[in-house]
Amino acid sequence: MSVLSQEELFETKSPRKLNETELSSLRELLKKEASSTEGGDDEDINDLLDYAFAMVGNGKAVGYVVDELISMEMDGCDAEAAKRMGARLAIFLRD
Repeated sequence: MSVLSQEELFETKSPRKLNETELSSLRELLKKEASSTEGGDDEDINDLLDYAFAMVGNGKAVGYVVDELISMEMDGCDAEAAKRMGARLAIFLRD
């Protein structure tokens, strides 16, 4: 298995709509990435994730999602957290 660059990971799109089980698992994974950042509460993080999942469901690439999360400038999701979340999301979608 080859190692993908961040650029290659961020080009990833979901091949299909995710089911509830997948969304639940993914939510837990991404919450861990967001919670490693100071600030933000569960409600803010859940709102971010809902928005991210909507974008993924609408066929947006992971990089687009990351850029949107960064542009929101919310506590609990700085640029580094958004990039970690994007990498985790891309790996999840590729599995």
